[in-house]
Amino acid sequence: MADAFLNPYTFIPAFPRKNLPEELHDKAPLARNYLRPKAWTGRIAVTLTVETPLLLLDTSRYRTLEGRPEHQIYPVRLRDGRPHLPATSVKGMLRAGYEAITNSRFGVFEAHNEQPGRKTTSVTEMTPVYVEQGGRVVRMRMAALPLYDGEGDALYPPERIPRHGERIKAVISRERVIDFTRDLDAELPAKRGDQAVIGIAYVTGPNIAGKTAERFFYFEEPRQELPTARPWATLVDGWRQTITACEEAHDRKNPHERRPADRRTAKPRKRAENGLGRLAWGAHLYGDEWQALKPGAVCFALLTDNRVERLCPALVPRRLHPVTPRDLLPRDLWPASTYGRLSAADRLFGWVAPAAKKRVPPAAYRGRLRIGPVTCDDDARTAVRRFGDSLPLAILSTPKPQQGRFYLAESAAQPDEPISPGTAKNDLYKHGRGLRGRKAYWHHAGLDAKQYWNPEVPGGLDPSQVMVGGRYREYLRPRVPVDVGGPLTADKRRYATKAEQQRDSQNRSIEGWVKPGTTFRFTIEVRDVDDHELGALAWLLTWPDGCFHRLGFGRPLGFGSVRLEIDAAGVELHSGADYQAYYRALDGDLPDTDGVEILRNARKAFEALLESSAELKVVRDAMLEVARGRHDLPVHYPRTRPEEFPPGLPAPPNPHGDNFRWFNENEKPTKRTGDERRRSLPKVLNDDSLLKVYPYRSKSVKGGDKGRGRQDRSR
Repeated sequence: MADAFLNPYTFIPAFPRKNLPEELHDKAPLARNYLRPKAWTGRIAVTLTVETPLLLLDTSRYRTLEGRPEHQIYPVRLRDGRPHLPATSVKGMLRAGYEAITNSRFGVFEAHNEQPGRKTTSVTEMTPVYVEQGGRVVRMRMAALPLYDGEGDALYPPERIPRHGERIKAVISRERVIDFTRDLDAELPAKRGDQAVIGIAYVTGPNIAGKTAERFFYFEEPRQELPTARPWATLVDGWRQTITACEEAHDRKNPHERRPADRRTAKPRKRAENGLGRLAWGAHLYGDEWQALKPGAVCFALLTDNRVERLCPALVPRRLHPVTPRDLLPRDLWPASTYGRLSAADRLFGWVAPAAKKRVPPAAYRGRLRIGPVTCDDDARTAVRRFGDSLPLAILSTPKPQQGRFYLAESAAQPDEPISPGTAKNDLYKHGRGLRGRKAYWHHAGLDAKQYWNPEVPGGLDPSQVMVGGRYREYLRPRVPVDVGGPLTADKRRYATKAEQQRDSQNRSIEGWVKPGTTFRFTIEVRDVDDHELGALAWLLTWPDGCFHRLGFGRPLGFGSVRLEIDAAGVELHSGADYQAYYRALDGDLPDTDGVEILRNARKAFEALLESSAELKVVRDAMLEVARGRHDLPVHYPRTRPEEFPPGLPAPPNPHGDNFRWFNENEKPTKRTGDERRRSLPKVLNDDSLLKVYPYRSKSVKGGDKGRGRQDRSR
């Protein structure tokens, strides 16, 4: 089990909604002008207790360190000297749970209509082309244009190096430029067999290790126009989606933020540092001349039957999958587009029409639930732990839907069934697949809480590299590695790091957190809700012992596990019939009711709905399993370990944060690796398959990234 782990996030299955109990079907909300006799109105008092440190950050008041403007440090959000938990945060947490347990429509599902891309290494299918006026595409030839020495330094003075898209004159010998000039009228000597032509420079910068050459495009005579298999507008849209897919595959940081060791901002076309992840960005991610597909562009075409299927800004682009995530989500789970088709969560918590539908009245619904002000029992002196200058946190990964093995199910009808291990990457995104459901974060169970959440380790050791209770402190970012190669300590049990903290654009620091054991109090006001609606809410507020909701920032790192409990003394609920009698008599008092008993009966009514649906029972069990966590497994992002690590010793967090290596290792075929790869994210329930930390040969990265990408250095 030393190599097994839980990914920080998993998915609560979201089934097609056609088999839901009738009470949970779509319909228009009821009128507000009267209270129904058998519906409930009133308030529920709730106590929220912090189980793991809670990050309540005042993101508008961040500060930076001198010389590191890209790194942000957040203070704790306080109001009147107490930690401030916005009511909207609590409402968002409850709505997410309510959506899941009632299998409602997604409240938000935007920006998922782009085709995800996958990395491809095939260059034989790509043809260099020139785009003329009117969308005509002309075939070109290509030669290597030597400009660098292999270490990222130019072979020529700046005034001689051509810009991307600039016309130059060159002498070509065996598909390689042996001489060139930016002066188109100059004479260049050429030997017999060499070819002197005018063409266009294709310059992307030092974006791969060991690169020595750019490319030179030139026309063949007579010129050959290539027919297009798709309309021009479709080719333009595909170009944009190709760039978007490449951006999605990288951390969403400005390319200009890459910094070398001296902390000066690296220029887009300059190498930040000679090491893994320190190369210049691909020019199509930042260059204005690359963003738009327009006449005069030199690029590459993917041909099908000698017809242009797609135009790409790079020789090795990300190939687009044939479907989008939105295509794989059943339409009855899409956000409601009209007032008459609101799901259970929309009717209780409120609804706003998607942007394209806001002109169709009514465009919003207020809902019948309100969260009152949230108050903290303790002031900041007692409730907040502070960290001197600040505490740098681990890097939080951005969502990467292109990793279909983690996001996709075998079919939309069975979102709880992951894609079979061993499935080829090309077969992930296709028609007939489905999405896994709603993202949820595992509770980090089995921690030695007192020591685990103490970031101070005696002896000057890197606390992220020291185990406590069988776990590493996953919330801490490792300190600066000794060098790019990532050497190990003498005992081979951890990565060798310096005393300096890693603070850059990839992570954030905090000045403090809300301590475990801190309590907050709030009320939930409901108006004219049915038994099953009140019951679903009561179910969320009365989870079994050891189950926790997740709230606030940093949930993948273990922060924000909270316990909700009903405060019996603060529950006051009355039926519409009670209010009718009250207003008829005008005696000044509503009848006494047992609010806790009303909640208990409402919960039983909702649990009967759950038991009537096999799909809802799966959802319920999955939610409780994630809320409970697993005591036998650590929770962290996928990572690899050097083969030199002692067998049976869990691998600590890598100071370089190169999580991409795990996904590369995971794609290696079984015959090559000798064990089962191409693993999918396991389902929450009854799944014996586990994600495992893969070993890799660390010697291959010592001394930087030399030797990588040598098959094609003129990219």
